[in-house]
Amino acid sequence: MTQVLKNKKGVTLVELLAVIVIMGIIAAIAVPAIGGLIKNSERKAAETEYANLLDAARLYAQSEDPKNPFTISEMVTKEYWANDDITVVAGTPASVTFNIDGSIQDTITSVLIDKVTIIVSTGKAS
Repeated sequence: MTQVLKNKKGVTLVELLAVIVIMGIIAAIAVPAIGGLIKNSERKAAETEYANLLDAARLYAQSEDPKNPFTISEMVTKEYWANDDITVVAGTPASVTFNIDGSIQDTITSVLIDKVTIIVSTGKAS
């Protein structure tokens, strides 16, 4: 009898089902958590990109000393900003207009960066 038990190898169906159920439970917990992390990182990246845009506009305003408001396309032309792939609600990407101090004019309420809407008044993702 001991000879028969030593040659028995493999897993039973019950053991296999238990492993599958445990993996399913882990996946059910992990997938939503990972999805939330990805969405949060996209929001933070867009907010950072927006802050970089405003910093570039302030630098442009200080160094170029424009008498009139300026746009992203002007900043790109003079190499203050490399990314003109920003969508403005109620405008075209390069038509974001800045005041002389580098702040966005009040006519624009939100900016779309990488599919994330940034509220101009707060600089935060909505």
